[in-house]
Amino acid sequence: MAGSVALPRVFVRGRYIGGAEQVLRIHEEGGLGVLVEGLPKVRHSGACDGCGGARFLPCFRCSGSRKLVVPTGEGGKGGGLEWRRGKTVRCPDCNENGLMLCPICS
Repeated sequence: MAGSVALPRVFVRGRYIGGAEQVLRIHEEGGLGVLVEGLPKVRHSGACDGCGGARFLPCFRCSGSRKLVVPTGEGGKGGGLEWRRGKTVRCPDCNENGLMLCPICS
């Protein structure tokens, strides 16, 4: 081999940007965002580590039940709130199926 090529070589809109060191320097100077502004985003083709590619997960807050019990403010013997006297409300974080969008890929 007469010469070796160092990878990666980055091109944006057909213009040569540089190798790894040059791209890192441009990024540290805040110029990389300007170079790629307006370009379409390409999603990773593999399955998400959080949802396995389903895009939805059971709600973190209600565990998919769609219901939350909120205290009514009435105190018990010890002065604390009694959850038995709480009010059941619909969870605001999930959809009608008790699912929320995956926070990793959505």
